[in-house]
Amino acid sequence: MFASWALTRCAARTRSGTAAVRTRIEIFGAAPGTAALSGHRCYDANYNKTADPGELNLAGWSVGVYRANVLLGSVLSDANGLYSIPGLAPTSSTADQYTLKFTAPGATATTAKLGVASSLFTNGMQQISGISAGSGSIVPNLDLPINPNGVVYNSVLRTPVAGATLTMVQTNGTVPVASCFDDPAQQGQVTLASGYYKFDLNFSDPSCPSGAAYLIKVTPPLGYVAGQSRLVTTGTSATTAAFSVPTCPGSTTDASPATTSECESAPTSTQPGLTVAANSAGTTYYHNLLFDSTLIPGYSEIFDNHIPLDPKMGNAVMITKTAAKENVSKGDLIPYTITVNNTLAANLASMNVIDNFPPGFKYVVGSGRLDGIPVEPVVNGPARTLTWRNLALQSNTQRVIKLLLIVGGGVGEGEYINRAQVIDAITGAAASPVAEATVRVVPDPTLDCSDVIGKVFDDKNMNGYQDQGEPGLPGVRVATVNGLLITTDEFGRFHITCAVVPDPDRGSNFILKVDERSLPSGYRMTTENPRVIRATRGKMLKFTFGAAIHRVVKMDMYDGVFEPGKTVLRVQWRSRIGLLMDELKKGPSVLRLTYYADTENEGLVKDRLDAMKHKIEDLWKKDGGDYDLTVETELFWRTGGPPPGGGDMENTPDSGDGADSSAPPAAKGDGKGPEPDSGSRAPSGKSGD
Repeated sequence: MFASWALTRCAARTRSGTAAVRTRIEIFGAAPGTAALSGHRCYDANYNKTADPGELNLAGWSVGVYRANVLLGSVLSDANGLYSIPGLAPTSSTADQYTLKFTAPGATATTAKLGVASSLFTNGMQQISGISAGSGSIVPNLDLPINPNGVVYNSVLRTPVAGATLTMVQTNGTVPVASCFDDPAQQGQVTLASGYYKFDLNFSDPSCPSGAAYLIKVTPPLGYVAGQSRLVTTGTSATTAAFSVPTCPGSTTDASPATTSECESAPTSTQPGLTVAANSAGTTYYHNLLFDSTLIPGYSEIFDNHIPLDPKMGNAVMITKTAAKENVSKGDLIPYTITVNNTLAANLASMNVIDNFPPGFKYVVGSGRLDGIPVEPVVNGPARTLTWRNLALQSNTQRVIKLLLIVGGGVGEGEYINRAQVIDAITGAAASPVAEATVRVVPDPTLDCSDVIGKVFDDKNMNGYQDQGEPGLPGVRVATVNGLLITTDEFGRFHITCAVVPDPDRGSNFILKVDERSLPSGYRMTTENPRVIRATRGKMLKFTFGAAIHRVVKMDMYDGVFEPGKTVLRVQWRSRIGLLMDELKKGPSVLRLTYYADTENEGLVKDRLDAMKHKIEDLWKKDGGDYDLTVETELFWRTGGPPPGGGDMENTPDSGDGADSSAPPAAKGDGKGPEPDSGSRAPSGKSGD
């Protein structure tokens, strides 16, 4: 047994108005005792409910088979939009007839139905019911030709946008209830990957009267700019008069006049491609529309009304900025290079490249170059911006901008950042990240820096000044507060380039110190150390340090020369202080007090040293010493350290004769002192170079 039927296949789209081409296909009938259902789905571009050459097939759509409201199973349409459901039980009455429900890929409860089915049975929105199928029969032409109102698409890439929410409201603010539409889900519908949307007004409620103006509102998904597109502008909006759909079919405002009963905004059933210029006839669409019920759907719907959404293009264009110099000074010219690269698969028009330069920097007129060609930017001095306007950026190509900035005289030292970004000239939105180039303004070696020169000399007469015959001291280290170490040359000289950049208004202090450990053996400073000099920008500083070999007088002390537990000398040794003062007056000297401790208390030892130091300094001042006496103290423990427990405060030596047998010799310029009295040795003084 054979069965045959006429089957129409869709391919792309046409609105020629010619008759459908039918291909006769012979296939085997269903197996005896079973029935089969088959059909096809396509985009019915010319509204004749048959699949014509050039119309788009709908692949991957689900077809659910129901019997008595029970889902028996489902199949998917193939790449040609065809489907077949074999092995069904034959129907014998209206009670066991079949129903088919068509579902778009990824459809949810918020997905709008896009068309009325076409068959010899009861047709509804994406549904056919009351299907009878006899034993051994194949029921063909159970088709779904869809008629969306248009596609929501990306205005730059020209691709469909999924996730856009569409609602229809009257221009007076009234929101039609869901029952105003043949498919209630159409009010608040959310687009799928195809971007299709549809509103089937039925004018069944006071909220959706015939002859009213309706506004299509689109809420974009993430990644898109809210509101109507500014790249592809609408023909009508809430602030303009509504476009009259009833007067459109077949008129000059109809993009496809061959379809005399319907109104089309654009000439194609798909969104405009990349080659279609924005705001040309190929991108016409409307938001504000007037519908009436005289002819449905001719006057109640508009078709091919493709609505663009502007994407947020924060990273659509890659941008880099570089400076040819890292360190600059006032008055320097800085070459900058800005490189922009359109990473999208679509060309971008009307892009502004805006360069924001730091305060105090100025653009060098005539230095601007775009791809090697002189192109001057628009300069906004108060805003410190340079703008290259309305640049066209081809897909996956780059453009290079070069310019010169000069560092102004009022710019202070520090880092300065120059920023550049690509901005869409139409939307005002950023089309790229912000690119930065940093330069560091450093002191000018001639105008801003203060150099330091200096010398460390042998101050033989110790008067603090370098006199004739006083040579420099080589190999002496000089240090700054920043840790910079400088070593004097063979003549005792040193030099620091740009040692300090003083405050431009008040100047700054600059400090140098001689590392006395690096002086030749026996030398000590005769001048101020460290030394501070006030620095002024651009002026040189001069430091001189004197050092000389000092005469050292040494005085050794022990516990036995002090009263027990006290800081005063025993009576018999007090006269030796006078001998010490005489020795110090023989010439400029340094007095070194050395205490050799044994078992006495550590605190007592230190108090004795301090007491002797202050006593000698006071006597020197009273005697009118003719130079500044420097007194140094030393402490040595014979046992290697203080005794445990702090020692004996009453530590009086027991030597048999009541005296300390280990006391030092008396003070004397030749290093020898008088013999000690009463069997005890007095505090002594030794002098030497």
